[in-house]
Amino acid sequence: MRRIFISFLFILFFAIASYSQTYESISLINQTNFAQKFNDYLGYVYDSHGCLHFTPADIYLLTQTIPNGIELKIKDYKIKKEEYPDYLESIPYLVDITKDSDDIKKHKQLFNSSTTEVVVYPSLSKLVIKVNGIPYAKIDTLAGPEDEMLIAFDVVKEGLIEWDLMLTTPTDPGIYTILRSTDHYISSAYYQNTIVPFGAWILKKNGVWSFKENNKWYKLPQNVIDDLNRSANNRQYNYYDVILNKDGKVTAARYAGHDFGKYVLLWTVDGKNHYPEMGYAAGELLYEQIILVKDLVYLLTLQDDDFDAAVLKSKNFMMYKGLSDFIKSKGKVTSKEIPPRVYSYYRLYNGFELKPEDYKNMDSRVLKAFSEYKENRLPRDKVTREKELGLVHFLKVNSMVVDKEAAWYEKIKKDWDFWKNLKISAREDFKKMGILSLSNRQNLLEEWINKRLEFSVVTTPKQAKNLQDLTFSSFFKPSEENSVFDEREKEEMLKLVRETVKNDSAGLNLYSVDALNNYNFGVLLNDILGDLYKSHGCMHVSPRNSFFLYKFLPIGARVTIYDYSKKVDEKQFENVPYLADLINFIEDIPPLRERLSVTEEVQVEVYPTSGFWVIYLKEKPFAKLNVRGGPQAKMYLVHGRDDKGKPIFEDHLAYPTTPGTYYIFKKTEHYISNIYYPITVIGAGDIIKKDGNKFVFQNDKGIFVPVSDEIKADIEKPEKDREYTYYDTIKNISGEVISMRWGSHPFGRFALQISKDNKTMFPELIHSSGDLMMEERGIIDDLIKILSAPLDEVERCVKYSSNFDLYRACYEFVQNPNREDLIQVKERSSYKLYHGMELSSGEAASLHKDVIAANKVLKNQRLSESDVDALINSGAAYRRGGKFKINMEKVLGLQFDTYQYVVMVQKYAHHYKVLKDNWDELSELRKAMLKDFNNFVIKDPQVFHNFMKELMVRRTQMKRLSQKEAMDILVGMF
Repeated sequence: MRRIFISFLFILFFAIASYSQTYESISLINQTNFAQKFNDYLGYVYDSHGCLHFTPADIYLLTQTIPNGIELKIKDYKIKKEEYPDYLESIPYLVDITKDSDDIKKHKQLFNSSTTEVVVYPSLSKLVIKVNGIPYAKIDTLAGPEDEMLIAFDVVKEGLIEWDLMLTTPTDPGIYTILRSTDHYISSAYYQNTIVPFGAWILKKNGVWSFKENNKWYKLPQNVIDDLNRSANNRQYNYYDVILNKDGKVTAARYAGHDFGKYVLLWTVDGKNHYPEMGYAAGELLYEQIILVKDLVYLLTLQDDDFDAAVLKSKNFMMYKGLSDFIKSKGKVTSKEIPPRVYSYYRLYNGFELKPEDYKNMDSRVLKAFSEYKENRLPRDKVTREKELGLVHFLKVNSMVVDKEAAWYEKIKKDWDFWKNLKISAREDFKKMGILSLSNRQNLLEEWINKRLEFSVVTTPKQAKNLQDLTFSSFFKPSEENSVFDEREKEEMLKLVRETVKNDSAGLNLYSVDALNNYNFGVLLNDILGDLYKSHGCMHVSPRNSFFLYKFLPIGARVTIYDYSKKVDEKQFENVPYLADLINFIEDIPPLRERLSVTEEVQVEVYPTSGFWVIYLKEKPFAKLNVRGGPQAKMYLVHGRDDKGKPIFEDHLAYPTTPGTYYIFKKTEHYISNIYYPITVIGAGDIIKKDGNKFVFQNDKGIFVPVSDEIKADIEKPEKDREYTYYDTIKNISGEVISMRWGSHPFGRFALQISKDNKTMFPELIHSSGDLMMEERGIIDDLIKILSAPLDEVERCVKYSSNFDLYRACYEFVQNPNREDLIQVKERSSYKLYHGMELSSGEAASLHKDVIAANKVLKNQRLSESDVDALINSGAAYRRGGKFKINMEKVLGLQFDTYQYVVMVQKYAHHYKVLKDNWDELSELRKAMLKDFNNFVIKDPQVFHNFMKELMVRRTQMKRLSQKEAMDILVGMF
């Protein structure tokens, strides 16, 4: 059916489901009977061909409550005096006694459990529901006209008349049985426009125009496709929520061209087939209700609370007001927005004074038919009479629609106190919910009102950011339902952020900034780093502590290194802070350095066995840190193995850190060792770049010189085969290395040299190492991956870092070393051998025989001939004069070679344990960032990762974050 020509409504909205809870606006909506209001607002329900027409709310009530199989009586148009229903005034409207779905259930239960019948009085426009013979409730209905007619949908002046295809007749009286209800009636007579359900989404799927029904997509009829391609004013069917592309073409819409609306009540004579007549709300009426809701929502989301001021901003309500002014002025006040013939036909039908131009606008056939109708001299010829009545009906509909739309303005104005109250409370509630987008606010209000028109109770919207049960899993879970809503909210927040950043104004604060500033990553990194590795005799500290010591310890400060036999009770220092606890930001360094600037006031005590270092200030413990000295016994470390598996021992002996009293002699950012010259001449973190066929680095004099042949050859190997470590590698499009940074300086970046006499440097240093620096870098990268993972539990988050997933496996292995499903056999076998656990044959086979033999030597176990041969072959033993001699330094080196696997397993397990132990604190930090992303409705896990990376890198560098800096970073990601 064509849309009534006076409605020029073309509005774009998106429907989004919503859920709710307790806010004032929602309480008001749930307490209000919107069906009552809209039954009044909608007015004229349009004449039918003989069916029963209802409002959308009333037909919904009937289809949801009336049982199948009950009796339906449709009375004659002329009611006998004794059958007149005098009780009509005393019984309530069904809509008046229905507030929500619970009431619908009560009605339905009552009707099902009782003798229920429905009686229709066409001439009184009433339907009555009787329960056990007693009138229970009534509903307004419009039956077919008393006289048959052929309806004229449109009349082109002195041209074509668009007649209905079917004759409009009175509703047939009789006794029927309710057959069933449906929410999608397909008419054989109007198949082409009823095959698509009312409200169905229409869009192109894989290039084919389709409509959606019951979550399935079907090909759209060609007549609807053709209609969509017409201009908005020339379309035959109604649509809403229309989405256009940049060329003004429809890309998606919801269908409202179904003649029979959504809900239809069918009855029968024979108990099988439905009767041609039925009950429904006309599709045109349901469409009007949808548009009126949209118009109201538009007013409700304007800033103006004054009705007249708001109306001025609504094109549709200005049209309704214009029609009202036209009627009140008896046809004198008109608007250019309305076609002149609408005014002319209205004046004619309602007896207003006609102007000369009115006759120019009206069709002579309409004038003739109306004149004969008023004078009661319609033609006797049946067909001619039916057509003239149809032309009069054309006039009537024109008048009724003008009255209807004019009444929308008047009725809403009269009811504005209610709508204003809802408007103000909704505005405040949306702020509380954190909903900023105008479109989202409009969609929610529209959805809530439409739900209440079907008596559903509305609840708070689950999409609202301030109502979220905030977890990573739920927040980052992909959701098509929320994607449009979230994108709108994100854009609103980003506009706000950009404006804040642009104006350098306050008001928007990120939780992340305070949370990250208040968290000392140095403490965590020192803890999580774990084992600092045994040295050749030097003292190893963490990379961060090496920097602190470089900055704080004054030249000449006394350092006492105790013998390995001396242990310390750490409890006596439990209230002494770790050095990293004292420095959270770079700016913490100068005042601390000032406090430690007097050489005589600063002393250091080192306990190598306990791995404990204490700084004293004015003879009182000031700070502590972890340290790792050389091995407790001298040994030759195994540098690797040759092609035959024979160990390659280092030339230089590793030995215990030498006890004694020392003094800080010199501090350097680049220690160059004569013994390890090729790998120490390149500063830790320095750039190595390609220059022709060479790789060069910048030496301390600022001159670019070639790296050693050994390092050049190493760089040219596949990454997995390299002996040394590099980072920040840049390659060209061919995959060739252009530049990289050096990560294998054995002394790290900062080194402190000590002296016994303040004149000559002692060979042992205080330093970190390139390995530890690279480990710390890797841990930071891994932590960023884990902390930005879109999950909640530590066990699931670590899977976002392959390294930490391995650390978790090591942690579980340490808890139960008999498990064979967690780590590789080499590491498992080494761990079990070191801890004296029984090896399986496969595990024993994975180890070098000399390692097993060395382990027996150290545990005073008997050696087999095979063990002896293995030790001799390794170079850790020999025969001289028929006697078997053991080189204990090399045996210890062989054991240490195995021990390194043990250290690795324990170190990895420690990484995970520290993360797990600190997860609650880290989760609070993560939640602070999640709050920010929820506030900005940014649900992209990659953006979350990138943002966390930017902030965490700065914090691990001890930089203090500012709100502006963080805002700039966030905005820069969009």
